[in-house]
Amino acid sequence: MLLQMKRTYFRALKSEDEKALFEIYSDKDAMQYRTTLPFETQEEVKIYLEQVALENTLGTKFRCGFVHSETQQLMGTAVYTLVDATSAEIGFSIGRAFWKGGYGTEGTWGLIELIQQREPQIQRIVAIAQTANEKSVRMINHMNFSFIEEKDNKSYFEYFL
Repeated sequence: MLLQMKRTYFRALKSEDEKALFEIYSDKDAMQYRTTLPFETQEEVKIYLEQVALENTLGTKFRCGFVHSETQQLMGTAVYTLVDATSAEIGFSIGRAFWKGGYGTEGTWGLIELIQQREPQIQRIVAIAQTANEKSVRMINHMNFSFIEEKDNKSYFEYFL
C-alpha cells in the first residue's frame, strides 16, 4: 500500500488487475474525455501494464491503482508526471461504478499527499481536464485550484503546496 485515505488507497498495479483495467479503459463513454482511445482487447491491458512498469522505473511518471478500501475493488488509476523541477501534473481514470461518490476529490487530495511524500521538491500541482468534461472541471474548481487557461479544448489549473 502506498497511501491509505478515508475510503480508498493507492497501491501498485499488478497483473491481477487486468480484468478491472479492461472494464475501466474499454468503457467508451467513460473514456470520451481522455486523450487515449478505449481498449478493445485484453492484449492492450498487458501492454499498458508493461508501459506503466517501465514509466514508474524511469521515474518521471508514476501511475498506481486507486482501490476501494472496503471492497478491495480497483476503482481506477492515478498518475503524476514530473513537468519540471518543482511542478507535477496529475490525472485520474475512475470506473463508472464509482462516479458521483466524491472519490475523485478524495483521490486527488490523496495523490497530492503521495506526491509530497515521494517528491518533496514539488511545489506546484497542475490539473488538466477536457473543457467539455464539466464534472471534472467543476470538481477541480471546488478544490481551490486556480484556473490558468483554456487551450485546445483543455482547461488548465494549478495548485500551490
